[in-house]
Parts: sequence; structure tokens; C-alpha cells
Amino acid sequence: MQTGVTRIFLMRQRKGMQGKSDIEYIEQVMAGNAGSFSHVVARHKDHAFNLAYRICGNREEAEEITQDSFVKAYRALGEFRMKSSFSTWLYRIVYNTAISYIRGRKKGALSLEDFPADAVDFLADCETEIEAEREYRNSLLNFALQKLSEDERALISLYYYEELNLDEMEAVTGIDKSNIKVKLFRSRQKMYAIIMKEENKKTVYNE
Repeated sequence: MQTGVTRIFLMRQRKGMQGKSDIEYIEQVMAGNAGSFSHVVARHKDHAFNLAYRICGNREEAEEITQDSFVKAYRALGEFRMKSSFSTWLYRIVYNTAISYIRGRKKGALSLEDFPADAVDFLADCETEIEAEREYRNSLLNFALQKLSEDERALISLYYYEELNLDEMEAVTGIDKSNIKVKLFRSRQKMYAIIMKEENKKTVYNE
């Protein structure tokens, strides 16, 4: 049975393990301790990379976009409002950096990873057929996502993968909420059509 003192100790221990808040680390950076920004990077780098990757569809480019975004964020910390969410502010930087990167490509240069023909292609790396089927479905979703425009990919990623609400998405993208709803609806329709096309191709192939 835990005493009151024990509970307080455990709460403090957990807080210490989790580290300071984003705001606390940023305040340290603004006070001259540049090294504190590394804690912010460590906390958000995976989410930033995932968003960049889903928008651009290429891991090397996503790494470059992520690094560039953190450099921009560091240099612009003076513009960050401490009362708002740092993650939303950072997402906006990643979003704008990724969109600009893609629009700077030559037309038709979007990188798409090879799409496997069937779930059996995953069996070698999965323990069960169920797991292989799940990986196949995830791959199919990612394939369909990369067929969308950069704006559509970003909205789908922010809403379904990063689980941002409409207010946060508006803050990140600069698109008003009513248009976000319309674009999400149309993007889902496009993805569904792409998935059904691939499934039909697989059916014809297997006949």
C-alpha cells in the first residue's frame, strides 16, 4: 500500500523521466541554453518525420525536410507564442517546408515505393498470415495516399495519423475549417477509388 509520501515521490519520479515541458525547454533556449533545444527535437522528431514522409513519399527527402524544419523552428523561436501549442506551430513549419519542397520538384518527380501485388509478399517478414494481411493493407493505404496531391496528403496525415482537430489543422495549414472538411471528403473518395482499382487488378491477376 502506497503512502502519501510514496505517491508524491513516484509522481515526481515520473515527471523527471518525462522531462520538462516544451515551453520550459524553449524558455531555457531563449535564456541562452541552446542545448535544451535537443530535448524538443528528440520529443517531436518522429512525428515531424512521419508528417514529412507522408507528404513527400520519400524517406531521404523526409529526413531533409525534417532537419530543415527544426533549423527553421530554432531560428524562429522568437516568433513562437509561449501560450500556444509548440507541436502545432512546428507542424505548420514542417507542412510549409514539405509543400514548398515538393512544388520545387520537376513535374512528375514524385517518388512512389513499389506496391506489392498481394499479402503473400509480406509473409517472409511476418509471423502470421493475419499480420501479413495487415501490413499489406497498410502498404495499400500508403500507396493510395501518395497518389493524392501534396495538399490532400497533408490533410489526411494531419487528421488521421497525427489526430489533429479542425482548429489545429486550420492553424497548421491556413485553410479554413469548412474547406478542410470538403478536401478531406474528396481525398477519402480518391483514396477509396485508388484502393478499389488496385484490388480489382489483384483479382484479375489471380483469376
